[in-house]
Amino acid sequence: MNTILVVDDEDKIRSVYTTVLKREGFNVFGAANAEDAHSILLKNPVDLILLDINLPKIDGTTLYKLIHTFYPHAKIIVSSVYPLEDQKILVQGATDYYDKSDSIKVLLHKVKDVLKH
Repeated sequence: MNTILVVDDEDKIRSVYTTVLKREGFNVFGAANAEDAHSILLKNPVDLILLDINLPKIDGTTLYKLIHTFYPHAKIIVSSVYPLEDQKILVQGATDYYDKSDSIKVLLHKVKDVLKH
């Protein structure tokens, strides 16, 4: 079973992603900020991280750099309200990018595709 970490400061979004991903058979952790994400990563191996850009204190761009430094093989899908082209500029090198205005089916497709490879 693949493990996914959802890092998003919006409780509702984190809850929806977690519920949908668990229903699909994934083990899912949720974190509202970089500190919580760090604590989870220290204790649990994860296969994929869904990462929001707008986070309190330490933003997603900075968190991405930290994750990439300490967990260089981590697969990360940036999940943001920013248009995809802006996401690609702000967080260069992520495994994939997801616009939150797209359907949850698009997100599930991206998650499954990333975890296949």
